Amino acid sequence: MHKASRGAVGLLVLSLLVSGCYGPFNLTKRLYRWNGQIGTKWEREFMFIVLAWAQVYSMATLADAVAFNSMEFWTGNNPVDPPRAEQSPVQTKRLVRGDDEAVLTYQPLSSVQTLQIEQFRSGEPAGSLWIERQAEVSVGRDAQGQVLFTARTQPDGRVLVTDRNGKEVAAY
Repeated sequence: MHKASRGAVGLLVLSLLVSGCYGPFNLTKRLYRWNGQIGTKWEREFMFIVLAWAQVYSMATLADAVAFNSMEFWTGNNPVDPPRAEQSPVQTKRLVRGDDEAVLTYQPLSSVQTLQIEQFRSGEPAGSLWIERQAEVSVGRDAQGQVLFTARTQPDGRVLVTDRNGKEVAAY
């Protein structure tokens, strides 16, 4: 068989193997998702450049296109699980006891974590509290934004709670 004929047969076989298997590209998506969860934006960019330079993204895409997506096309199974869907960072919990209800809404952001507690009595608003945590300090505020308390983690692990005037009210 001539060299050109072998090449044509090879291309024909390859086209039959990968025909119609656009596929989900799970490995490439997992790599991209992993890269997006690394440290700061500068660390993510550095890692992206390293992975692109080392052709890790190219190899993942090629493995998806030729192997994993083809396997899924022909067998219905892809050996690489898709990346898990990102869950909303906001979490809400509703607590009910008789006519009393509390709705807790937790929102973790990169530098500040916020917990909002809304209280209801017989379906009517009865008050709310916002707790913001940043580093080792948590600040509790009322609905108008006035500081109610501050809780600081001490070097020895204790938590010191002070009122709005800075007076110690508890230590744990």
